[in-house]
Amino acid sequence: MSVVLGCAAIAAIAIVVVILAAVAIGAMKRSSAGHGTSGSLSASMTNIESLFQEGKGHSVEAMRAEREDERDASGDPPER
Repeated sequence: MSVVLGCAAIAAIAIVVVILAAVAIGAMKRSSAGHGTSGSLSASMTNIESLFQEGKGHSVEAMRAEREDERDASGDPPER
């Protein structure tokens, strides 16, 4: 009888672990929708690097100017 109860307890623990994992994955998917993309992360890192390296500042300014030119020419934001 105790073997049956032990197996039931192990099965219940396994089910709880699977449910908790599913809830955690669902929460991560919902929270990631509000975050930026890897492209915005890359742009942010380039901006941070430009603070510390003088040469990066010129390339960041050039990228911003290029995007503004594209936006002015077409009226739409530039594609990535």
